[in-house]
Formats: sequence, structure tokens, C-alpha cells
Amino acid sequence: MCAEECWLITSEPDRVNAAVARMRQAGLRTTTARRAVLDLLAQAVVSRGHLTPAQLHHALLARGLTVELSTVHRVLRQLVDLGIAHTVPVGRTVTFGLADDPHHHAVCRQCGDMRQLPADAVAASLTAARALGIDPDTPGQPTGVVVYGDCATCRQVGH
Repeated sequence: MCAEECWLITSEPDRVNAAVARMRQAGLRTTTARRAVLDLLAQAVVSRGHLTPAQLHHALLARGLTVELSTVHRVLRQLVDLGIAHTVPVGRTVTFGLADDPHHHAVCRQCGDMRQLPADAVAASLTAARALGIDPDTPGQPTGVVVYGDCATCRQVGH
């Protein structure tokens, strides 16, 4: 999202303030919709970490904000383009999370449960990719690896 010090951001208000500063640097105004989406993404860091556009839209409506789903999609696209947010495909949908902390994901392909993987757990894979001539680092965004599989609950239930 920004210089190395941004990776140390841990509080919800700091996450939002850093994202707002990045938007302003890019020449974007802090509209009600942008700020509300950022607030929801920052709150999501504590729980699941990622939300779908529909989940964001419903949460905005529940807060009394009249905003179109297309506006939510447009704001998310802008945040991704600026490196403020990133995407993780889950099933047939895409989830969005803040990109202010380098992290990786393990996703259940049955129920969509998502867990963060420690950065050191995938370091060897990133090193191997670089050795093969593939640079997984995108300028302005943290490297992200997504591992898909079946969670213990889904294996037990036999989805």
C-alpha cells in the first residue's frame, strides 16, 4: 500500500487513515462510499478478513447508506488498483481484504472458510517461484499466496 512503515499498521483507525492518505495521494476524494467500504474492510480484518461485494453492499445498507452495488464494485476496483485492497477468489465469487499487511490464505473450496497463513509458512514457495524466473511480488502490493483445500468440518461432513 505504501512504504515499509505501513506494514506495521495494526489498529482499525490507523488502517483506514493510511488508506485514506493513499487515496488522497492518488487524487481521489474521500467520498462517503469509499470511507464506508474502507471502514468495513478494516473491521473485517479482525474476523474473516475478507468480504464479498454483496456482503459489503448489505452492510452499507444496514448502516443506512443508500449506495448502489455498482458503486461498491467501482470503489473496490479503485482500492485494488491503488494497492489498498486485494482479492482472493473463493468459489465462484471474489472476496476483498485490506492489503496493508503481507499475508497469505488457505481457503476451503467447499464452504469458503478462509484462514490466514503465516508469511514464513510460504516463504520457500515464493523463493522457488523466483528461482524459476517468476516474480510473485507486485509493485505496491504485498505478495499473496492462496492455498485451496477442504477444511476439517467439510471433510467430516463429506461435502
